[in-house]
Amino acid sequence: MGKHEKGTPKDVANRVKSKGLQKLKWFCQMCQKQCRDANGFKCHLTSETHQRQLLLFAENSNSYLRQFSKEFEQNFMLLLRTSYGTKRVRANEVYNVYIKDKGHVHMNSTTWHSLTGFVQYLGSSGKCKIDQGEKGWYIQYIDQEAVIRKEEEQRKAKQEKDDEERHMQIMENMVIKGLENDDGKVHEPTELLRTDEKISIDLQLNKKPTLEELNRPSTSSTFSVFDQGKVKKEEKPVIEKKRKRSRSPGPGSSKKSALDEIREQEERHKEKKNRKDYWLHEGIIVKIVTKSLGSDYYKAKGVVKKLVDDYTAQIKLDDGTVVKLDQNHVETVIPSIGRQMLIVNGAYRGSQAILESIDEKNFCLNLKISSGLTKGREVRVPYEDASKLA
Repeated sequence: MGKHEKGTPKDVANRVKSKGLQKLKWFCQMCQKQCRDANGFKCHLTSETHQRQLLLFAENSNSYLRQFSKEFEQNFMLLLRTSYGTKRVRANEVYNVYIKDKGHVHMNSTTWHSLTGFVQYLGSSGKCKIDQGEKGWYIQYIDQEAVIRKEEEQRKAKQEKDDEERHMQIMENMVIKGLENDDGKVHEPTELLRTDEKISIDLQLNKKPTLEELNRPSTSSTFSVFDQGKVKKEEKPVIEKKRKRSRSPGPGSSKKSALDEIREQEERHKEKKNRKDYWLHEGIIVKIVTKSLGSDYYKAKGVVKKLVDDYTAQIKLDDGTVVKLDQNHVETVIPSIGRQMLIVNGAYRGSQAILESIDEKNFCLNLKISSGLTKGREVRVPYEDASKLA
């Protein structure tokens, strides 16, 4: 049956229904598709798109369950924190507000089979205070920052008290020790007693030489003043040569070695900081290496449009199809020489670079960074650490 004419009451009713909420049991979380009735949902289950998503889910079901559960918990806790704060409220009331969002993550796609199980999880993990009443479960959000601040204040107060008690104990021990050494005697001021004995001080000074002693020739010297000057002139070039040798830097100067060492240390620090077990970035081109999508999509290339999480991304293929894939199902793409690339992992993660050459023997790329503070620096990275930019 064809569509109803635009503007007719039936057409308006259908559009209103499509905008509003539908039954949760007719929603497919993997395909992000809401069906209108049981017949439509049954047709969707037999479609090729749904079967393809089921194959992906079967390969790594735990990863998808963790992802959906994480999104559900984050959105639920965000609503609870922003709308209700630390007020005690019924869990069912918060859930009804949460499911009014048409694009929410459904509970039937998470690890919790019911709202009761989810509430008990929040209580056991210490994220909420829970209690059961006549009308069901009640939850109360726990502000972790306030708890941390309170614990920090208590720790500081206890530390100050301990320091004061320790100081008082030290002073008390010193007093007790002093009394034990003096056998309980109390010291009093005494009078200064002077003796009548005279004190004599002897000063011995060296005798100043006379004029005759100064004019008298020295017997120890066997050569004249001119000979001394000649010797000094002969020794002076030798000293200057030694100074020049000590000042002149040798091969492989220490300054160059220090710069190389600083640069290597900086790169090691960056490598340790930026090396992650995930590498997907928006805007790069990747190649599909899994055969679970069929032969048509095997080795097909696409652009990463959106990151679902650190390990999963939505990829738009050349034919316009959008698929959600894990990073283990794709690989990086190497362009031709002179094209722009993005370093996706390692010390220079997130930097744009130009491909200078390819070292096929060592499976490495020679890149020249074209952005950031390290612009112009030439680096060498493995194949899997850089990919072509869209």
